[in-house]
Amino acid sequence: MPPAGPMVRRMTQTHYDFCVAAGQPSGRDATGGGQQWAASALYTCRLVADGSAIDIVSSTELPSTPPGYMTLARTRSGEQMLYVTSGKEVRWFSIDDQNELTPLGSVPTGTESASHLCTDPDGRLLFTANYGSGSVSLIPIAEDGTLGEAKVYSHGPGAHAGAEGTWGDGPQFRQESAHPHGVVVCGEQLYVADLGTNQVVCWTIDLDNNALEAASAITVHDLAGPRHIQFTSDGELGFVLNELDNTVCVLRRDATKGGELSLVQTLSSLPEGWAEAHTDPATFPNEVYSKPSHASELLLSPDDRFVYASNRGHDSVAVFALDPSTQKLTPVQFEPTRGRIPWVFCLSADGRFVVVQNNHTRASEARPDSVVVFQRDESTGLLRLAEARLEFPTVSSVWALPVKASHG
Repeated sequence: MPPAGPMVRRMTQTHYDFCVAAGQPSGRDATGGGQQWAASALYTCRLVADGSAIDIVSSTELPSTPPGYMTLARTRSGEQMLYVTSGKEVRWFSIDDQNELTPLGSVPTGTESASHLCTDPDGRLLFTANYGSGSVSLIPIAEDGTLGEAKVYSHGPGAHAGAEGTWGDGPQFRQESAHPHGVVVCGEQLYVADLGTNQVVCWTIDLDNNALEAASAITVHDLAGPRHIQFTSDGELGFVLNELDNTVCVLRRDATKGGELSLVQTLSSLPEGWAEAHTDPATFPNEVYSKPSHASELLLSPDDRFVYASNRGHDSVAVFALDPSTQKLTPVQFEPTRGRIPWVFCLSADGRFVVVQNNHTRASEARPDSVVVFQRDESTGLLRLAEARLEFPTVSSVWALPVKASHG
């Protein structure tokens, strides 16, 4: 049985709102993995509380590439803001009482396009992981949520020291140079999952000077490819999702040593034996995948008892239960996402629902992309398919919007 944990306060409400970034595709980039867009928008989508239906209630047209990742943050003036990565920029949107979005501005990241972003808990700084340029950006946030000028910090060489090749070269074709992919703030540190260097890099945040100072790094097993990292609410444990080999690492964080990390456990995000039974490259998700499945998104339940990871290729969300006594994970479910190539997924604020973005277009299929809803059992962590579902020509991201007082 999954371990006991703190009680989660149930929120009584009539509906849940989510933001879906979607649009009309016009082509693919040179790698075959990315989309080119003819038009795009952010859609506020409303899910009824029993999970039976989800509908579009409003939309905001976008002037450029739709976001690959989004995050909510409360400004120091008390307003909720949605920040999104959009090509080489970060855009921000105000959120009204009906969760309708209004664009307020954008700033450049100071480098190539960002793959991920986060803010510190006090809403003073925003950080981006810049996959293509091998760097992270620090962007100050004003009291009203406005973003300032970015500072850029390099992550240096990749996992294969001295490599001078281009994307596609080397023992592992995406580790020819540093590729920061995910960022998260824990305590006084910024942690960066770097797929290229095969490390989780720790920076100390200097809030007085709006700066980062290099602190430490932990190297995971060969050809893992760290993509995302999340921490428990007490900051004691971290979970790293490794994209290239579909594994999850459990890390212990030592706050007394500047947030240094040590390895506790490594386990697969795929069912035992599945990868070994699917080795034919003709069955891989698309031409840029080097294995039958690559991991994508990582999230924790609100009570820190369960970890969720999506698998692109196996097309599932893996569910793990955390044993607080051993600080180790046990797989309890591999739930099909009812679609191809699940990319981003999110949890409602109370953890009752998981909303998954499937990308049929990235598998070169004619079918539209989908947004699929799962109900989550808060005591067991298990997922169950709900009736609610949406389809778009192409979806780039999905994220939960704030719970409003008027909801119930």
